[in-house]
Amino acid sequence: MSDYYNAFEISPVPAPGPDAVPPGPFRGIYGMPAFVTIPTSDLAASVDFWIRGLGFFELFSIPGRVVHLRR
Repeated sequence: MSDYYNAFEISPVPAPGPDAVPPGPFRGIYGMPAFVTIPTSDLAASVDFWIRGLGFFELFSIPGRVVHLRR
C-alpha cells in the first residue's frame, strides 16, 4: 500500500460490514493510548522475529537503539 493518510483527518479502517476489507499497513502517525516496550539484548534478531515471524513492519528506527514496529 502506498497511500498515506493524515490520521487526524481520515482513517484507513473501513466501516464495519459484511463486505469490509482490512486496509494495508498504515504508516500515518496517530496518538497511541497504549503500547508495548520489549527490551532485548539482540535488537537485530528481535526485529527479524517480529517482522518475518509475526508480520510486523518497521515504522522507524534509531539504529542500534530503538525500533518502532507496527502491525
